[in-house]
Amino acid sequence: MPAGPIDIQTLLPHRKPMLLIGQIVAFDDRKAVTRSIAAEKWPMTGQGGTDALVLIELVAQTAGVNNGWALLQRERHGGDQRGWIVGIKKARLFVDAIPAGTEIEVVSENGFEYENFLEIQGVARIGGTVAAEVTLQLVQAQTQE
Repeated sequence: MPAGPIDIQTLLPHRKPMLLIGQIVAFDDRKAVTRSIAAEKWPMTGQGGTDALVLIELVAQTAGVNNGWALLQRERHGGDQRGWIVGIKKARLFVDAIPAGTEIEVVSENGFEYENFLEIQGVARIGGTVAAEVTLQLVQAQTQE
């Protein structure tokens, strides 16, 4: 983790209302931990709360924290602005909806890696209880040289 605080928007291309992460708790080049508070302005939010599918996006954004940091370290000349294509390999959601004001903690960890392909394991917890288990596959475009 860097010595000082880092702006989430330095690591992720997302901006409000799609920037869902509220706080980076910890990260290194393989793993990240974030916290968020479900908000009424989040996508997929209705009277019953936010649809649990948003937990998949929270895992993806959390994975973007440590992998964005790794890219910045490799591409020291201003960062790598290429985005990631994210596929959902597997997702198990244990809640249907998330009430506004609910704190969500997400842990993502890089698993299998080959060239520009990564497989990510993520877990979202609400009140210490597992709300989602997600496996993502990430591919980043290669630059033409």
